[in-house]
Amino acid sequence: METRVFAELDVTSPEFIRHPYPSYARARRASPLCRIQPNQFLGVSRYHDVVRVLHDSKRFSNSGYTASRPAQRQDLDIMPPMLVELDPPRHGKVRALIVRALSPRTVAEFEPRLRKITDELMASLHGESEFELLSALAIPLPMIVIAELLGVGSERRDDFRRWADDFAGAQAIGAALETEKLQRSTQEFYHYFGERMEERRREPRGDLLSQLVHAEVDGERLSAEELLSVVTALLIGGNETTTSLVANTIVTLTDHPEQLAEVQENLALIPALVEEALRFEPPAHCIFRQATTDVELEGAVIPRGTVVLPLLASANRDESQFPDPDRFDIHRDTKGHLAFGLDIHFCLGAALARMEGRVMLEALLSRTKNLKRAERDVAWTPSFFIRAPQKLVLRAQVD
Repeated sequence: METRVFAELDVTSPEFIRHPYPSYARARRASPLCRIQPNQFLGVSRYHDVVRVLHDSKRFSNSGYTASRPAQRQDLDIMPPMLVELDPPRHGKVRALIVRALSPRTVAEFEPRLRKITDELMASLHGESEFELLSALAIPLPMIVIAELLGVGSERRDDFRRWADDFAGAQAIGAALETEKLQRSTQEFYHYFGERMEERRREPRGDLLSQLVHAEVDGERLSAEELLSVVTALLIGGNETTTSLVANTIVTLTDHPEQLAEVQENLALIPALVEEALRFEPPAHCIFRQATTDVELEGAVIPRGTVVLPLLASANRDESQFPDPDRFDIHRDTKGHLAFGLDIHFCLGAALARMEGRVMLEALLSRTKNLKRAERDVAWTPSFFIRAPQKLVLRAQVD
C-alpha cells in the first residue's frame, strides 16, 4: 500500500493560527492522514486514530520529539532531554520516580499557598476597570508556583520565566530559532539547577527538587541528566500549560456570555468548565511521535521513520466522539478528552494544572463584574505546539 494524504495543514498561515478548527474538520473528513506544512510531518486527526497512536508506544516512539527538531537544534544538542522523549522501559522507571515525588498529596498540600498567591495578585487589581490577564495573573501565578515547588529563590523568577519561554519557543513548528539565546538560557539553566541539586543532595529541604533528588524506586534514583530533564518538563509544562488553560478559558467564556454568567452565579461549575475548556480550546494542539516500522492506518501507510503528529485538538473536536463538537457547553460529558494525552504518557502535571486553573478561575470570576474582552479579535501565538493569546486585555469591575 502507498501513503495516502488528502489534506494539508499549513500551521503557520494566519488563517490557521486565527482559527484552526475548520482545517482540522476538513482533514478529518478527507483522510486518516494529513500533511503538516511547512515541515512535511504526517498528522493524525481523527479521535480513534489518535487514541490508537497514543496507546501504541512500540510502533510510535517518543523519538518524534528529537526527530522533529530543526537541523540546527539537533546539531547543537544543547537542551536537556525530557521525559516525553523517552520510551519504555526507561520511561516507566523515570516516570515512577517523578510520580512518587509529584504525588496528589504534594499537589493538594500546596493549595493553601496557591490561594494566598492568587489573593495577592488579585488584590493588586482591586478597583481596576481594565487589565491584561496574562501579565496580571495567568503568567505570574503558575511561574511562582513551580518556582516555589522547586525551591527557586524569588530573585531568580525573571530568569526562570525567561528559560521557560526560550525552551517552549524552541519547540514551536515554524518558529525562528534564536540559537545564541537558547544556548545562553540552557547554560544558565544547567548551571543554576546543577548547583541546586548538589545542595539538595547534601541538605534536603521540603521542596519538590529535594524529593526528586532523593526519590527511589527499587533502589534506583534519577541521574543528574534525568533530573534536569524533569525540571525542564516542569519548567515548560508548569508554566505554559496553565497560563494557556486559564487564558483560553476566559477567551471562550467571553465569547459565550450566557455561560459566563451561569458560572459566576454558581462557582461549583468551575471544574466542569475547566474540562470543557480543555476539550474545546486546549493548550497543546499536538504531540510528537516517530514510526518505528511501516504502519497501516485505515488503509494509509505511515513509512518507518516518519514524524507523526497526533492532533489532540482535532481529536477533541471529532463528532464521532463528541456530538456537536464545535458547540461550547459546560454541561457536556467531556470524558475521554485528550488535552493531557493518554496512557503511559498522560501529563504528570495534570492535577497541578487543573488545581491552578480552578483556583485562578474561582478568584477571577468571583471578584469581577461585567467581565468582557477589550478587543473582539484575539492575537494568538504563532506556535502550533502551544495555543494561547499573546495578550488578553479585559474590562471588568474588580472587587
